[in-house]
This record gives sequence, structure tokens and C-alpha cells, in this order.
Amino acid sequence: MAILPALPSVMQSTADLEERTVDGAPAWCASDAPGFSSPQRGLKIGVSLALGITVVLIVVLGGLSAIQLRREASQERDARQALLAESLAPLAAEVADASGLDEIKERLGAYQQAFVVRGHPDHQVALADENGEVIACSDRGRERVPESALSATIMVQTPVLPAGRGTLTVWQDGSGLTTEMARRRGLAWFDICVTVLVLGLGVQLVVHLLVSRPLRQLLISIEKTENGYIQQPPNIRGAWEFRLLAWRFHKMSKELFEGTRLLVAAQRRAMMLAAQRHGIPNGNRTTNVPVSGPGKRTTDEAFLLRYLRDRCVFLETCRSGDPSALRDAVEAWEYDVVQAERLGEMDLKGRLGNAALRILEPEAYESVSRAVDDLRTSRADWCLEVEDALKRELAVSGVQCLAIQHRVKHVAGVWRKMQNKHLDIGEVHDALAFRLVVADLDECYLALNAVHRLFEPEPFRFKDYIVRPKANGYQSLHTTVRDRDGFPFEVQVRSMEMHEAAENGTASHWRYLGGKNGGDPNSVSRTQTPWIARVLKTRPARFVLARFGPSA
Repeated sequence: MAILPALPSVMQSTADLEERTVDGAPAWCASDAPGFSSPQRGLKIGVSLALGITVVLIVVLGGLSAIQLRREASQERDARQALLAESLAPLAAEVADASGLDEIKERLGAYQQAFVVRGHPDHQVALADENGEVIACSDRGRERVPESALSATIMVQTPVLPAGRGTLTVWQDGSGLTTEMARRRGLAWFDICVTVLVLGLGVQLVVHLLVSRPLRQLLISIEKTENGYIQQPPNIRGAWEFRLLAWRFHKMSKELFEGTRLLVAAQRRAMMLAAQRHGIPNGNRTTNVPVSGPGKRTTDEAFLLRYLRDRCVFLETCRSGDPSALRDAVEAWEYDVVQAERLGEMDLKGRLGNAALRILEPEAYESVSRAVDDLRTSRADWCLEVEDALKRELAVSGVQCLAIQHRVKHVAGVWRKMQNKHLDIGEVHDALAFRLVVADLDECYLALNAVHRLFEPEPFRFKDYIVRPKANGYQSLHTTVRDRDGFPFEVQVRSMEMHEAAENGTASHWRYLGGKNGGDPNSVSRTQTPWIARVLKTRPARFVLARFGPSA
């Protein structure tokens, strides 16, 4: 009679799911949430890149050219003034030999006329005493040196001056140098503009071919996917990152589409099974394909188990980061954990992984270990509450639950997943997982429906390994759900036969890893010991037996 009250809830499960999705979704999922609207249209990426590169080129080339031109102008000015100073040396000797002021003025006039003949009409010279007062000048009305003029000053000694010494100053118009430097600046900026224009056009062409065009093709593909057309990834030609992005987006779209389709199919199957149990005979109940169970452990396997236990004890006794144990830790991390899982020793697998990680990555081990301990401590009572809630919901649904288990993923497993999938520790949603073991295959879907009625499912994190088993034959339903507070966790639903096969039979994870590495998962016998053979090839048997051999 327990199935009677379950039927209406099953029939309404889809509506309940839709209601939870609309009313109970996180705030950021709402279409009217801030930041959810489509961004305003702006400059295209090609134009933006071209403008940005042009500005950078102008600033860099212009700045360097300005610095270089200023340096050249300063050097040119210093050189011309040095020549003026050299031209004063003969005049200083004549002034020193002069007997009177009139003779000095005559010498200054002759000096000025010599430069006028050479094409420098604005060339003046003046004699000043030590106080700076002009005593004689080539042009009596122009004793002051203009700021823009080129000038030079030298010391001179003559008895004509009151103190017997003074200064000779010569200057000439500097407008010619200013005009020349302006012409050079104009030519430099013209060269910069031509260079920037050519580079800008080249950059625009390259950006169009490698970025803009592939990105436009990718956006068109995304728009088609948004409209429900799952197609082959576009044949993008350009930067390899865009080709990779197109392939990964297409792969993600297919996985999301397939996951949603399987989730809907599982919900519909659960509804049909509930309806059949309520009043329609079910003559086509399916059962799982029998899988051979575990046999008696062979001598090689017994030796391997003792070997792994001794290896685990050795690594656990080594201090964190011990360099002498690095090689053993690497072997344990890469090979031993697979062998432990092959033997069905899941606790030993966790211990080996943790011990190896503690030596290889001590800081990461401490960080993840603290997070796992905090999760285990803070969620202890919560796990019991979830188990009770699952038991009640399964009972209401008429599902015979043989076992409910929960576990916190061991430290090495959390770290391995973080590294393989580039996740933060808070994104490992199966760090805490529940496992429901039911009687047969049909009840797996009824149990799944009960879980989804009790907790909000994440449609894109649902895997139906019953309809589509893994390559190693593993079968189960995996779903990620959230409680009322939004905490994510995983629930696995499997029949007893699936559970036994996964733990001890042909669906063990070690076969799956062997198949991924290029081997045939079905061709590996439980009596084979490839790991032992590899160790004996690389190390003498006496060393293996002496260090990690069977315990007495």
C-alpha cells in the first residue's frame, strides 16, 4: 500500500521540479537579475585591437623620437657654441695686446665684419668687465644677449679694464637651428605616421584573419546552439585557441543536451514505473546483465596486497616532504592506488594516496586535509539527517532500499580531481556523496525520482551510466543535487548487482583506467600482476622482498 501515496507525487514531480527551478533558483539565474542582460554593442574586437595597438605605437615611437630629437638639438647647440668659443681665442689675444679702448673697439668691429662676410649678419661680440658691465660692443645698441641666440663666453686679460681682466661674449641668431630642428621633428613624425599606418593596416588584416573572422564564426555557432540546433563545430581557421574553444563549446553543448535528455528520460521512466506499479502489470521489467563476482584471491594477489600494505606503512612513517621517499611516493601515486582499487581495498587506496600526496605536495596536503576535516566535522549531523530524509522518501515511494552509505572523499581524491579538472576545493561537488543500493534496475529510477523530489537536481550534472555504461561496464545513476541551503552533494543510485560488480567485479575502476591507457579492459585478468612484473624488471627481487616484501 505504500505505493499509493507515492503515485500522485511521482506524477507531479515534473511540475514540482519546474516550480523549484523558477521560484527556488539562485538570484543570479533569474533573467532579470543585474548583469544578466545582454551587453551593449561596442567596438568590434578587430577595431579595438587596431586602435589600441596604434595608440601604443604612437606613444612609444613618438616618445622615443621626441627624446632623440631633444638630445640631438642639445648636442647641436652645444657643438655650435663650442665653435663660437673657439673663434674667440684669436680675438682674446688681440684684446690683450691692445693699448687702448678705441683699439679694442676696432678689433671687435673687424671680428664682427668677418662673420658678416661669411653669411652671419647677426653676429655680435662684447667686452665686459668682471662686474658684467659692457665696456665695448660691436653694435652699441645690442649689448644684451637674446635668450634664443647661440652664445659663448671666455675670460680675457687686458690692462684697459679697471681690474685688468674681464669677459668676451659672442652670440649669433639661433633661429636657423630652431628651424632646422623643427624640420627634423616634422620628418620624424611623418615617418612615425607612415609606420603606424602600415603597421595598423597589417595588424588589422592579421586580427581579421586570426581573431575577428574565427570569433564571428564561433558566435554564429553559439547563436544556432541557443536556438536548439546542435551541429558540428564550425571549421574555424585562425588562432588555435579559437579552434580549441569551438571544439570545447561544441563538446559542452552536446554533453549538456545529452545530460538533460537523459534526465528527462529517467524522470519519465520513473513516472511510467510508478504508474505500472499502481495499476498496470509490468511484463517487461528489465534486469541488469549478470556480472561475475569476485573469486578467491590468488597467491600473487595476496602477495601484492601485503606488498601494498607494507608500502603504505613505509610511506606513512616517512616525514612530510622526505626527499628519500619521493620515488616511492610517485610510484604509489601513479600505480599503487590503481592496484589497491583493483583488489577492492578502497581504504588502502585512500591511505596510499594520502601518504604519497603528503610527501609529494606537503603544503597542498595540509590545506586540503584541513578543508576535508572541516567538511567531515561540520556535516556529520547533516549527513544523518539526509540519510533519514532519504529513507523516508524512499519508503513513501515504495522503493526497497538495501543500504544507504555516505562518505567524504579522501584528501588525495579531492586533490587529484582539483588538478585534473582545474577546480577550486569548493567546486568539488562529490567531496561528500551518498550511495543508495536498491533491489533491482527499475527501482534505481524510482529512487532517483525520490531523490529529485527531495532535493533540487542540477540538470547538467546528471549521468545515466545504466543506459550508457562506462567502457569498463560500470553501471549506476549519478546525480548532483542541492539541499535547501544550496549545498551541493552527489547521490549515486545502483542495484545490488551493480554495486557488487562495481566494488569487486568486472566494473572495477582499475579496468577502466587500463582501458583509457590504450589496453582492452576486458582482456585484463585478475590473476595478472603487471605492476609486480614492472617492479621486478626495474629492481632486484631481493630488494623488493627485503624492503616491501610479505609481512611475516
